[in-house]
Amino acid sequence: MPRYIVDGFVFHVNITKGKPPMIYLRCLEYKRLGCHARAVIPSEGSIQDIKLNKPHNHPPDFAAEEKIIFMRELKEIMSQQPEQSPRAVYATLSKLYPNAARETPFDTIRHKLNRWRRQSE
Repeated sequence: MPRYIVDGFVFHVNITKGKPPMIYLRCLEYKRLGCHARAVIPSEGSIQDIKLNKPHNHPPDFAAEEKIIFMRELKEIMSQQPEQSPRAVYATLSKLYPNAARETPFDTIRHKLNRWRRQSE
């Protein structure tokens, strides 16, 4: 799912509609924190064209981008190299992304790592 990170806030695409086409975004924390922040961007626009429609009810997460990259790389490695130990892969990447690893402990994502590994077999 495409994500947009603006000033430490993460949005995901909710719907695309209209003429000219507009992309309507919703805060990633909608379900977890009940954040009703919304934004809109022209489909051919850049991140600078995002307009916030409703404010957030939580502080920004400045490690959000690092966490997204960390999780993406974990998934990629576990999918491409299923013979690798999930703990070893996590330990290696946690050195590259210490902030993300601090906020995403191994025990909380161990099941995801194993699922990604099984899906590649």
